[in-house]
Amino acid sequence: MYKIMIIEDDITIAKTIAEHLSKWDYDVYYVTDFKTIIEQFVQFEPQLVLLDVMLPFFNGFHWCSEIRKISKVPVIFISSASDNMNIVMAMNMGGDDF
Repeated sequence: MYKIMIIEDDITIAKTIAEHLSKWDYDVYYVTDFKTIIEQFVQFEPQLVLLDVMLPFFNGFHWCSEIRKISKVPVIFISSASDNMNIVMAMNMGGDDF
């Protein structure tokens, strides 16, 4: 089963995405502890990460960079903050799409 990790601090959005993906038989995990994202990533071993830009403690750009240090898993940024600078930053930090 394809494993997708959702890193989104708005629990309503995270649950909604998870529910829709689960209907298609994806194994979905969404982060609830934003201090241990890398540990959760290593434990879950996703094949895809959906990552928000604005998060507690560190932003999504930071977490994308940290994920890139240990994995080449595709990272897709999901955010309403879709200005050009965020898109450029996401790609520069190792994101695959925005």
